[in-house]
Amino acid sequence: MSEKNDKKVLLSLKDVEVKFNVRGRILTAIRNVSLDIYENESLAIVGESGSGKSVLTKTFAGMLDSNGFIPQGKIIFSDDEISKTDVKLTDKNKKIFAEAKEMLNRHSVLERGAKEFCEIEKINEKIKYAKALTPKEEADFSERIKKADDAIVDQNNYLWTLDKKVDAAEIKTVTEKVKELTKKKEEIEAEKKEFIRKKADDFAKNTELNTQYQNEIKAFEELRKEKIAKTDKEGNPNGLSDAVLARNEKIAYEILLSIARYPKRSQRTFMTKLDKAFEAAMSKGEDLTDPDVLNRIFEVGTFRVEFRELDEANNVVHGYTIIDCSKITLERDWEQIRGCRIATVFQDPMTSLNPVITIGKQIMTVILKHQKCSTEEARRRTLDIMEKVGIPDPESRFDDYPFEYSGGMRQRIVIAIALSCQPKILICDEPTTALDVTIQAQIIRLIKDLQKELGFTTIYITHDLGVVANVAERVAVLYAGQIVELGTVEEVFYDPRHPYTWSLLSSLPQLSEKGKDLFSIPGTPPSLYNKIKGDAFAPRSKYAMAIDLEEEPPMFQVSDTHFAKTWLLDPRAPKVEKPENIQNLHEKIKKTHVEFDEEEEVIHE
Repeated sequence: MSEKNDKKVLLSLKDVEVKFNVRGRILTAIRNVSLDIYENESLAIVGESGSGKSVLTKTFAGMLDSNGFIPQGKIIFSDDEISKTDVKLTDKNKKIFAEAKEMLNRHSVLERGAKEFCEIEKINEKIKYAKALTPKEEADFSERIKKADDAIVDQNNYLWTLDKKVDAAEIKTVTEKVKELTKKKEEIEAEKKEFIRKKADDFAKNTELNTQYQNEIKAFEELRKEKIAKTDKEGNPNGLSDAVLARNEKIAYEILLSIARYPKRSQRTFMTKLDKAFEAAMSKGEDLTDPDVLNRIFEVGTFRVEFRELDEANNVVHGYTIIDCSKITLERDWEQIRGCRIATVFQDPMTSLNPVITIGKQIMTVILKHQKCSTEEARRRTLDIMEKVGIPDPESRFDDYPFEYSGGMRQRIVIAIALSCQPKILICDEPTTALDVTIQAQIIRLIKDLQKELGFTTIYITHDLGVVANVAERVAVLYAGQIVELGTVEEVFYDPRHPYTWSLLSSLPQLSEKGKDLFSIPGTPPSLYNKIKGDAFAPRSKYAMAIDLEEEPPMFQVSDTHFAKTWLLDPRAPKVEKPENIQNLHEKIKKTHVEFDEEEEVIHE
């Protein structure tokens, strides 16, 4: 989703998907999320429990559980402080550069025979698919097996809802159906094996075709060897042209910039992986001047640092990298971002603090880990941040333990720890849930004041829309792992367009009337183990149309900053008014909502 905004994009998510392997089953927690997060803004991510709010932020903060993975998408973090990379040309680094350049020059001769190599690859692919499944055949069988498996899962889920005493007959019927579906799945799997066996047998018997393929491969291999042996220019390494040598030198600097920050053992591992990757790319004749090609090659070991210039006077190589958080695999790389550039405030301050370590030491530990300073300087910075978050007389409270602080004071310390390294992004994960209303107001005011003073971006994760109205500039509404509505807080509150947003707003306690039940959203969210068809919210929405159950809606643009993923915005859809209880919402909230005075922390009822 592209929005018109003068602010710099700090974090950009493009078609991000997040899955978890749970006891052999795959759960899709985030589905094709695209979102730009701006510098110095306040963004709220809202939705029911299980909608994917925390998983989304953990994804770009490097905090996914070990069974989580990102199969697709990009998460680009734009931060000049860690994107700029300078490497001194020490004797050790000169050796890395020389080894990289020699490796590239050695493999460059393979580019001469790239055409023949690709022809051989095509023939080998024909042989492969002549005796095995083609991609289309594989997809067809997989789809049939998946449908059978989904049907089994659906029946088992239904079985768990039945009462053994009351629904004995129904349990027997469903159990038999599960057996039938399981048998059908096994039959499809057996059919697949037999299909592969028959293809392999038929190809083995076709000796004429086998011989033809082998002769073609032999002819191309001989021609390839001749071209590789031929030199382009005498006197240059491997007979390479000046243009190729210059290109390889630039890439060698990028290899140095990309791996110099790692310990020696990791450098050797990366160099081995890059050696194989460049050999494969050059064999195919891929365009090594294309940044996308180079980025893909480097991803086998590390992310690529682009070469900017060689400062010969100071013996330094300058580079710049686009940080794709979805590609980071090493803890060393995450340590430059997590805690240092992206920090998190969790909802329960007691479990976020170590009960046997003093408050001052817990803050100092973070500062010493992420910032280059002495112990004395770390203590000074600790006292300063304690004062900023409102701890009275920080010098005397420095050696206190967490149990000596109240809940509100502990949350202030958690905020101090998160801000101690001056992050660009502060994630507040339900930061006031464990606190009483008065303290909630103080903590929210504190975060807002610190944001103005220190200039960081704040991302609030919450289900409390009342908090959102006071702290956020923009709101992203999540449902079943997707953003279903995105806009400014005024747009989402006073001109919501998605039925799920209507339901969330209708649930506000401030809108309840005396003697009437508080509105609740009917039904339950869909199982994220299953493939979701159509609009995920459709089964719970009284506004759902037939198309909602069949096709997933696109993200419609309401204004420059407002987007909603609902078929109701299609020009062909019938005109539907939002629920009466959330019409004129501005006036209703104004009368009943807890407000924060801009001058002092007081609460108006």
